[in-house]
Amino acid sequence: MSIMARTTALKIAAVLSVLVAVIGITMFDLPNLVRGADGSEDPFALVLGSFTSDILALVAAYGAWRAQKWGAVLLIVVNAFWIVQAVGSLLFDSTGSELAFASVMLVHHVVVMTLCLWRERVVSAV
Repeated sequence: MSIMARTTALKIAAVLSVLVAVIGITMFDLPNLVRGADGSEDPFALVLGSFTSDILALVAAYGAWRAQKWGAVLLIVVNAFWIVQAVGSLLFDSTGSELAFASVMLVHHVVVMTLCLWRERVVSAV
């Protein structure tokens, strides 16, 4: 049975995070930033916070791809923040599609954090 290497786990976590960050930037952040504070449906602080977390996720993914500790740590921090958002959406959103999306995102964030904490098995000398 082949065991996944830590570098492979970090690369998978980086790709998954880049995917979510790019989707967030293109589908939510940029349209709301273009509309401005007056035209945005969501509070503008939320839009700025979302954009900031997405940019941090891209920076963290770069570090994780290069197997840097700071990248993995930053990716864990960003995904922990995203978990709080997903749980909030699960608690307060009303439509089925919003709940389904929040559920998928919650699973995604837990998987990314697990991959960032991945360790290779060490064979005992005993």
